Amino acid sequence: MEELWKGMGTQMEHLRTALEAFWSGLVSFLPHLLSAALILLLGLIASRLLPRPFNAMLKRTNMDPVAVKYLLRALRIVIWSLVSVMALDKLGVPVSSLLAVVAAVGAAVALAIRDNLSNLASGIVLLFTKPFKAGDFIEVDGLSGTITEIELMHTYLDTVGNMRAAIPNTKMMTASILNYSAHELRRQDFEVTVSYDTDLEEAKTILRTLAEEHPLVLREPVAPRAEVKRYDDSAVVLTLQVWCRNENYWDLQYDLNARIKPALDAKGIAIPYPQMDLHVKGPEQEG
Repeated sequence: MEELWKGMGTQMEHLRTALEAFWSGLVSFLPHLLSAALILLLGLIASRLLPRPFNAMLKRTNMDPVAVKYLLRALRIVIWSLVSVMALDKLGVPVSSLLAVVAAVGAAVALAIRDNLSNLASGIVLLFTKPFKAGDFIEVDGLSGTITEIELMHTYLDTVGNMRAAIPNTKMMTASILNYSAHELRRQDFEVTVSYDTDLEEAKTILRTLAEEHPLVLREPVAPRAEVKRYDDSAVVLTLQVWCRNENYWDLQYDLNARIKPALDAKGIAIPYPQMDLHVKGPEQEG
């Protein structure tokens, strides 16, 4: 019995020693924990407050809103990265070793997602070189539509049929792009065919007058112009060149196309169509 009490006394002594060591360690560690918590709190406040003046400064530079959003995200990431490293250092974590591990893991991840990183880099380049912006009507690889968003990985555009297309940013960097919204004014070319017996000067005058009287046709930078473009097998091709504002492009095209034929018909000028003359030989003509 005496040995049992001695054994229990020894265990209690070990437990008391362990609790004292734990409490001593906790007391000595508490200031580091509080410092790390304070750093995290300051980081939270900084991530909320610092982007505001930064955002106001960027808006004064007329930078693209999507680019502003990218930079604000990057600023928050930088703030939290620095805060995390400082907090871990206060907790006694070997930051240098941890950063080496993170770098190795990051290299492996970067290799696995190199296509996504390429899209990300391309998206950043697109935002700062600005070959197009949100709201522009573009054509890329036969697909046309209005740019709605330029995100981290993809550029989104809405087609004329109201479908959403997501195009990888790397493709937007390498493909040939037509930006129809880059300028306020655009030129339209209308091709009109007339027969070879048509008075070409009269036909050109009709087309030019029709364009000059249209309210959506501009006199600047060049007045409406009608000229002979080429001679086809069964018709003479005339071209009518007019300038208009970008937002009036389609309205003018549809309306002027609808007016051309009635104007020519009224003057007795026919628009020819492909035809073939077929000559049939009788039996007496053979041989």
